[in-house]
Amino acid sequence: MGMQRLRKFGSQRSLEQIFEANEGRLIHKWMHYFDIYERHFKPFRYQSPRILEIGVSHGGSLDLWQEWFGPGAHITGVDIDPRVKALAKRDIEIRVGDQGDPNFLGKLADNDGPFDIVIDDGSHRPAHQLLTLQKLWPAMNTNGVYLVEDLHTNYRQEYDGGLRRSDTFIEFVKPLIDDLHAFHTRAEDFEPSIWTRTLGGVHLYDSVVVLDRADREVPLHRKTGRPTFDTLYGRDISDILDEDHLALIQQMNRMHRRAIRALKSPVESGRKLIQRFR
Repeated sequence: MGMQRLRKFGSQRSLEQIFEANEGRLIHKWMHYFDIYERHFKPFRYQSPRILEIGVSHGGSLDLWQEWFGPGAHITGVDIDPRVKALAKRDIEIRVGDQGDPNFLGKLADNDGPFDIVIDDGSHRPAHQLLTLQKLWPAMNTNGVYLVEDLHTNYRQEYDGGLRRSDTFIEFVKPLIDDLHAFHTRAEDFEPSIWTRTLGGVHLYDSVVVLDRADREVPLHRKTGRPTFDTLYGRDISDILDEDHLALIQQMNRMHRRAIRALKSPVESGRKLIQRFR
């Protein structure tokens, strides 16, 4: 089914509108989450994404995602409570298991992946969040989105958290900013990691972290156009431009001179062009 047809038959309401009109199964959300969801999930709407949500609770969010993403979305819900098995229906599958069990997570990745979107709204314990990321990140599709929410619990002792406690998900995320830039480092003891090669972006919000899955190579940079000045910040322009770009400028100059001659003598230029193709 094409995207236009999916959009035609899918919901046109925003996530917040669906939430506010909900009279079905219970949904519990912090209100500022909706803008975050819309910002990062919008590219997948009406695209038949594969979604994994860890933490089913009463099942209301599964219905929320199904309506908003539109027909063709395939959703897998995970919870430790076996009662949630009754919530399964068309395009919504339920897996009962412990987020802290590496074997369960491995089977989940193998049997239900790869995923376009993972939403970790499970136990909210840092050890489980870190283990889940470790096991499910390889099961993400390129350009997928991995979202962990309710991370304010990382600051609470009752969830095994605490401010700047080294084993929390929040503290794990902070060095990822360095990993993201490792292709550019000149430090001998800092090499690109698996995160450098697979992480496209890190987005931090109140209680939410979003990680973009990517296949990255060493970044390239290029220049186009002509320099305006002969020097820049005390350096000669020839020291700033590489040989390929200098050759391109020379080629552009030759084409520019030809254009000027053609404007000055259009009849003669036209005659030469005709002769060239005879």
